[in-house]
Amino acid sequence: MPVTVTVILAAGEGSRLGSRGKALVSRDGRTLVQHAVQAAADAGTVPLLVLGHRAEQVRAVLDETAALDEATALAGAEIVICPTWRQGLSASFRAGVQGAHDRGADRVAVVLVDQPGIGAEALRMVLDAHRPGRIARGSVRGRPTHPVVLDLRAAFDAAAVAQDDEGARPYLRAHPELLDTVDLTGSAEDADIDTPEDLLRWRAAQAPEISD
Repeated sequence: MPVTVTVILAAGEGSRLGSRGKALVSRDGRTLVQHAVQAAADAGTVPLLVLGHRAEQVRAVLDETAALDEATALAGAEIVICPTWRQGLSASFRAGVQGAHDRGADRVAVVLVDQPGIGAEALRMVLDAHRPGRIARGSVRGRPTHPVVLDLRAAFDAAAVAQDDEGARPYLRAHPELLDTVDLTGSAEDADIDTPEDLLRWRAAQAPEISD
């Protein structure tokens, strides 16, 4: 069976969020990184976390959860450390694609740790729509978003041209003929948690489910 690795980009500092590290913000009693790993596993993929800022703290949270329940998806989460995470999302994306290759991936799904409104259902929808040689990408209310699903070869090509804080976006812009858009409206929310205001809005929408 083809192997799909979901690359979860979670290496950034979250400077606009006070450098607390987005991965460690809690939702429903779980951190965002735990939520993302569980969603990737529930969609039938291999979760691969790309960590950088506060990597050891994030790893400790995962290890603690896995120790409490060895059956949890967190116990089987793969981790890649990106030492050049300060160079931006592009560095994390490259590390994730290489990590997916090293784990035998045939295709790669890319998600962001700070989009908790994109869960297993949305990931499954984009995976189901993906066809070999094509790129499937989610959309919410007409806005392009994650997940993005690519064959491994295309993922490497996208990683090669990624720059600064852009991951696959430059490659997608250069190859619109390969894109298949999947409407996730009603199945996902695409809001990022980038700033304290974003977090407050998310809390207000989800209260009392989220805290940090």
